[in-house]
Amino acid sequence: MASDTDTDTETGIDTGSGSDTGTVLVRDAWARALKHSDFTDDEDFFLVTGAHSLLVAHIMADVCAATGRRLSLRLFFDNPTVNGLAAVLADTTHGENR
Repeated sequence: MASDTDTDTETGIDTGSGSDTGTVLVRDAWARALKHSDFTDDEDFFLVTGAHSLLVAHIMADVCAATGRRLSLRLFFDNPTVNGLAAVLADTTHGENR
């Protein structure tokens, strides 16, 4: 069965080529760090986890590995939802660094 997404074999992150690739990438990184996918794309990470900031480092390491870019942990703290972080990734993809 063909898929319009690809998975990075080292990180296991979905690096698909669809229009919401960033959302899928971030959601997958969250799910691996949390060991579940029982959250919505608009839920605040710190409310879902009880403010477990060590997981932020794991998520951002996955995202950085999948994108091949160095990203600040601050991006996550400023954008603690799947959709928020995915939007920032899309912005930085188009040359806007935050």
